[in-house]
Amino acid sequence: MQQITVSSLVRYLKNRLDGDHNLQRIYVSGEISNYHRHFSGHLYFTLKDEYASISCVMFKSAAATLKFEPKNGDKVTVYANTSIFEAAGQLQLYVLKIEAEGAGDLYARYEALKKKLSEEGKFSDTHKIQISTSYPERIAILVGDASAAMSDIKRSFERRWPLCKCDYYPVLVQGNDAPLDIIPKLKQVDEMDYDAIILARGGGSFEDLFCFNDEALVNTIYEMKTFIVTGIGHEQDFTLCDFVADLRAATPTAAVELITPDIEEVIELIDDYRYSLEKRILDIFERKKMHFDYLTSSLLQYQKKLVSLNDRIDNDIALIRSAILHKMERYSDQIDHNLSSMSLNLNLKLNNARLLYKRLNTLLEAYNAENVLKRGYSLVMQEDKVVKRKADLKKDVFEVRFADGSIYATERN
Repeated sequence: MQQITVSSLVRYLKNRLDGDHNLQRIYVSGEISNYHRHFSGHLYFTLKDEYASISCVMFKSAAATLKFEPKNGDKVTVYANTSIFEAAGQLQLYVLKIEAEGAGDLYARYEALKKKLSEEGKFSDTHKIQISTSYPERIAILVGDASAAMSDIKRSFERRWPLCKCDYYPVLVQGNDAPLDIIPKLKQVDEMDYDAIILARGGGSFEDLFCFNDEALVNTIYEMKTFIVTGIGHEQDFTLCDFVADLRAATPTAAVELITPDIEEVIELIDDYRYSLEKRILDIFERKKMHFDYLTSSLLQYQKKLVSLNDRIDNDIALIRSAILHKMERYSDQIDHNLSSMSLNLNLKLNNARLLYKRLNTLLEAYNAENVLKRGYSLVMQEDKVVKRKADLKKDVFEVRFADGSIYATERN
């Protein structure tokens, strides 16, 4: 018969247990005994009922998620994997979660509703919206009245973003009546044009937070038009409201931090912008000053050129004036000379004209018909015209004009 070592047997049994899905991720209910929290943070205890018992270990990382401190005699449901501790050859449960008695049924209801709502698309990222501003001005907070969560949120706003107007709407955050109180207030604030809505509650057990797994409440959040962030419980707590919300925060304080800026960082940013703006303004001023100096220098150069040009113009004007005056004097002398010459010529021509006039007048007088008649001559006139030849007589009667009168005569053949 084949022989095997103890370690081989134990390892074989461990592998068989680890590979059996029916023994992994299971819920086991019982009573805690021999409870011990090791200084390392691990928990060691026995889970028993009236017929049997089994050793349990819960490592530090899983124990950190506990919402309560277990004690001997507590009736609980553990969520665990079944395996063997090889060094001792001991069957034990490696516990992932511990829930108080009755939580197993609640968790089953939670998982069933979560699956249903997920299949309906209520948790789809495509339905979620983004907050409309990085610097919210009005936020509605639904939280327990005078609760630690409300105080934490107020302190967070005062510290991070005191510029925001926060309106607090106290609501029930535990028990079966909580959804009936939260739903109408969510619908109310959804119509009030807030930048965001915070739905928050402090830490508690799975049972304490179970009101945030209400289907009607989840559907209400799904239908909302305003951005909503949840801050329910602690980091390890997840409710169905967290899955349907537009944003989930680990705690109420974290909800404030996720949707508001830090005023100190904003002030630093403004200071950076102011410094950059002042630097840009100084740079622009320096460039403009250099440009102004350049223009001033250019203007002075142009002024010097303008003065030189004015001097040249004045000099040219003086030269032109002198030349004009000189030419005017020459023209005046020439005009005076020409006028004298013209006067002499005119006088000469006038005298000549006078002499000619006298000669012509003398001739005119000499040839004047009256004077001719006075010298004994007569004129033969017919039809008021002088008859120069006999052949020109057209009538028998004609006029013979003398110096002292006229007679009419006829031609004798």
